[in-house]
Amino acid sequence: MYAVDIYTDGACSNNPGPAGVGIIIIDQYTKKKKEISKYIGHATNNIAEIKAVILSLAALKYPDKTNVTLHTDSQLVIGFVKNNWKPKKNKDLVDKMLKMIDTLNSFHIIKVKGHSDDVLNNRADQLAVQAIKKIAKER
Repeated sequence: MYAVDIYTDGACSNNPGPAGVGIIIIDQYTKKKKEISKYIGHATNNIAEIKAVILSLAALKYPDKTNVTLHTDSQLVIGFVKNNWKPKKNKDLVDKMLKMIDTLNSFHIIKVKGHSDDVLNNRADQLAVQAIKKIAKER
């Protein structure tokens, strides 16, 4: 069995606009940390938040044998996962996220306060913004 803590954040410039995701995956046993900073194209902040979760779960080698604790500052993601909110937009992405969560051995979600003193959440935000800035420099 595997256990990971995942911190995700999505960022968008001008909403909608260039968007990126930041992900930190920490193995709870070995404490090894993997960081992902990825540009996802033109999107909204909400899409970036959902895609951050999707990409983080896609990075797991054995999802069906993994216990995941997701840390996010996205009230939208928490609403879809914990409160069974029905999406008004981006239904395909929300459905994909929820199906991926269903494949996990176990899943817990923790709300963190954005842009506060949570070092790992702040780092996920930096990674998301960094992805956007990197593309902007290349253009």
